Amino acid sequence: MSNLYGAELAKVFDKMYRGFIDYGKEYQFYASKAKMFNVKSILELGCGSGNLAHYFIANFDDYLGIDLSTHMLELACKKNSAEHFKKADMRSFSLQSKYEMACITGRSSSYLLSNTDLTKTFNCITKVLKPKGHLVFDCIDAEKFVPYVKNNPTVIHYSTVGNLKFHRSTHWYVENQKENLVNWKADYFKQEESKEIKLGQDHVIFKAFKRKNIVDLLNKSGYDTLYIEDRPSYAFDTFVIHAQKMQY
Repeated sequence: MSNLYGAELAKVFDKMYRGFIDYGKEYQFYASKAKMFNVKSILELGCGSGNLAHYFIANFDDYLGIDLSTHMLELACKKNSAEHFKKADMRSFSLQSKYEMACITGRSSSYLLSNTDLTKTFNCITKVLKPKGHLVFDCIDAEKFVPYVKNNPTVIHYSTVGNLKFHRSTHWYVENQKENLVNWKADYFKQEESKEIKLGQDHVIFKAFKRKNIVDLLNKSGYDTLYIEDRPSYAFDTFVIHAQKMQY
């Protein structure tokens, strides 16, 4: 799993993604899933710089966000109380508390590059969910996204946050067709008057998923899949899975 964001790029990500994603609407999406089952406690995996955490903390009795990036968590702790965050790898964490719902947000599932990674993650989550607890997460849809990458090797995404203008120039290709692995390299820029200022670059391998594979792995890890829904985003075709821990 990549520790994608260094200190400076974490700050760029934090600002730029506010122009890509409406975090208020993103929160309402997850909150609506919680409301269906009267969920009061939330564990967020891949919480990043805490743009969703603010809403969860304000509206739920108990919230914890975990992330692998020290730099992203530093930003999250500046916006919110540090007690709500923990540095951890979602494949190998343990917690004292148990939660009614776990959410893997921001397509963080895409950094789980193998079935082994997924299974380890699901098993860790199982241990910290209460009986009949819920797991909700988004995945990049391999059926739609892999063909798109093949036909669009370079894309540019623009972001405006207040009076700041950013863009990200992405170059990607399918590294492994069988595993739906995509090689991503992106350059980040800020527009100042007529000048483009390069802010940094990231380079990572990430994974797209087929629904059946995810459902099969969830089942083997002790989950029933309640439903799957399509959910387009600013850059990726995604689907969201809502699963429930089986009762033994």
